[in-house]
This record gives sequence, structure tokens and C-alpha cells, in this order.
Amino acid sequence: MEIKTLLVDDDQGALEVLKQYLQSFTFIEVIGEVNNGQDAIRFLLENETIDLILLDIEMADVNGIEVANHVQDRYPNISIIFTTGHAGFALEGYASHPVDFLTKPIDIIRLEQALNKVKELKSHTRAPVFNQKIGLKVSKGIQIIDINDIIFIEKKGRAIRIIRKNDETIKSSDTMQNLEAIFAPYEFYRSHQSFLVPINQIKAIYPDDFSRSYVIDLIDHQTKIPLSRNRYHDLKSLLEKRGIHIY
Repeated sequence: MEIKTLLVDDDQGALEVLKQYLQSFTFIEVIGEVNNGQDAIRFLLENETIDLILLDIEMADVNGIEVANHVQDRYPNISIIFTTGHAGFALEGYASHPVDFLTKPIDIIRLEQALNKVKELKSHTRAPVFNQKIGLKVSKGIQIIDINDIIFIEKKGRAIRIIRKNDETIKSSDTMQNLEAIFAPYEFYRSHQSFLVPINQIKAIYPDDFSRSYVIDLIDHQTKIPLSRNRYHDLKSLLEKRGIHIY
């Protein structure tokens, strides 16, 4: 498995050191490097196969947290590892759900730990779907769940609820980011930072009452699932890839 990686840092010296370190990891393929946030966003528009971004926070034009927020909204399957000279940015950056923070000068052992986290996430994402039942972490152990019984997954505060048919609810002790990676092979879509929805549960999509974003109607539940405006076109593309032509 190769993890296609983009490096973003306005310090060329830091980029060179990072590239040298990354040569030690055979599962990392660096396919691009840029020196500012605008070029990072442009690179993502022109390259569809990015798995990971190693992202500097302090940049002059568009800072790393702004880039990360853009990535989270438009490319939810891309993992982010922040690199920064100031650990104080960590609190603000965690809203973007990074895999890890690395403080400069980067320690290669910490880099290895962060990359192994990404490798584990991607192995879930790319695993072949052989069985429609999986085991998920819950507060007191592991719960076996039939994928086809899940209607949606919701995060409320710090709690994550898996809503199944017949309104049965399971509370998961995992993170939303991990669940997104786990359920990606089963065609679940993160319509909003707090919701994961199986694509085969989508019955309709329409603007909300204020026409500022969208709402998803489900086949087997009355809950209206929010769909971020900037994820609307991504979802349409996924539906069309499944053979659902939208006119």
C-alpha cells in the first residue's frame, strides 16, 4: 500500500529535511510539494489521488488551519498531519481533525508514529468488503453490527451514536474520523462534520429552509440529515458514479 502524500511548508529547508526523513518509509509516496496555502488548494483541485497532507500551520497567505478546514469540507478522506514550530496552535487545529501534530524540529520517531496512524486508517479504508458485519468499539467492549442495519451515525457533543433500524441506538467509543475511515468501503458519506450516512439510505436532497445548505431525506428514518453546501457537488458525483443520473 502506498500513501500518496502532499508536503506543504513555506520553509524550503524544512521541506528538504522532511523529504529526507520520508525516504525511510516505503509506504509513503511524495507526489507533490508546495510552499503556500493557495498552491496547496490548487494542487488538490488538479490531483485527485491524495491520501495525506503534511501541512505547516504558519504560512503567510492561507495558513495551514484554513487549508485543513477546506480539506475537511471538500476532501474528507484525506488525512492531515500538522507540522508547526509552536505547540500552542494544537488546540485551534484540532477542530480540523488532524491525525497528529508534529512540532518542529520534527523528531523522526514521532513522525513514524504519526505515519503509522495514517497507515492504519488507510488500511481500513482500502480493505475489501467481504463481510457485511463488523465489530466496533463500545464502552464495555466490542459490538457486532450488521452494516445494512445502520441508518446513520451522529456525533452529539463528545458522544457518537449509531442509529440502526427500529430506532435501536449504539453508543460508540471510537472517533468520528476513525469511523469515517472504517465505513468508507461500505459507501458511507460524511455529509457534515457530525454525520455519516450510508449512500443507499439517501431518498432525497433539497435546500434547507434558508437555502444556505442542504438536507438529506432518508429512506428508513424521519431525521433530516444536514449536508454542507460545499459537499453537495461531491455527493452528486458519488451518486452518479453509482449509476444514479441526475438531470
